[in-house]
Amino acid sequence: MRSTALLFLIPAALLLSSSRASASRQPTKKAKERLAKKACLAGDPAKGVEILAELYVDTNILTYIFNQGRCFEQNRRYEDAIGRFREYLLKGEATLSDEDKAVAQKRIEACESYLPKPEPPSPLVPEPVQVAPVVQAPPAATPPAEVVPETPVVAVVAQPRQPGSNAGARLRIAGLVAGSLGVVALGTGVALNLKANSMAADLGKPDNFNRDTDSSRKSYKTLSWIGYGVGAGLLAGGTLMYYLGWRSGRRSTSTVVLVPTFAPDSAGALLAGAF
Repeated sequence: MRSTALLFLIPAALLLSSSRASASRQPTKKAKERLAKKACLAGDPAKGVEILAELYVDTNILTYIFNQGRCFEQNRRYEDAIGRFREYLLKGEATLSDEDKAVAQKRIEACESYLPKPEPPSPLVPEPVQVAPVVQAPPAATPPAEVVPETPVVAVVAQPRQPGSNAGARLRIAGLVAGSLGVVALGTGVALNLKANSMAADLGKPDNFNRDTDSSRKSYKTLSWIGYGVGAGLLAGGTLMYYLGWRSGRRSTSTVVLVPTFAPDSAGALLAGAF
């Protein structure tokens, strides 16, 4: 009996020691975090995200979902990164602090800014309408009649629109368009400058894994100064064109006088006016 019990105890001891050795070979949470970070920095987001997913399943810590988004963002997979950040906000809607939510939303906006912008649709140009010429029938011939002198009738026709006023209106419209574009360019420069300052603040955070943040910040800074210069030039040019158009449109209205004339053997009209 003792020999039989001893035989049962030996396999049990071997099984216990094997399970302990297998557990000792399993990497710790700290080691997994290090492996995930190394994979993300080495350009292998698939491996890094997989390790972070295992850590989230084992611990239910939302930070691992956020780090999945950062891993995708580091490797320029911005659409996948946006999906992970939104999942982080969705799962932590009731538990995350306002500061954590603001950080995730900021990462989403940064990823969206890197995505290509859709091109605006081209404006539709209407086709010219073909108008058929109207042919009038010649007047019927009438027998000659005795010409009776009549009192001249004076017709006054005012022409408020002159080529000068048309040119002035075009200049004013061009000035308004240029000024509006200048305001838009200045606003774009301000927005890019704010974006560069925001990215500069992110560089000091310890959880910033993005290697291209400083390069992007410099690009935004340069573009903001370009926006300031272009906006100021357009605004000044638009103001000048509007002023010149305003001066050109101050011309007075011209007057045309049509005076019929009659003679014993002819009839006609005399056109006179001031321009």
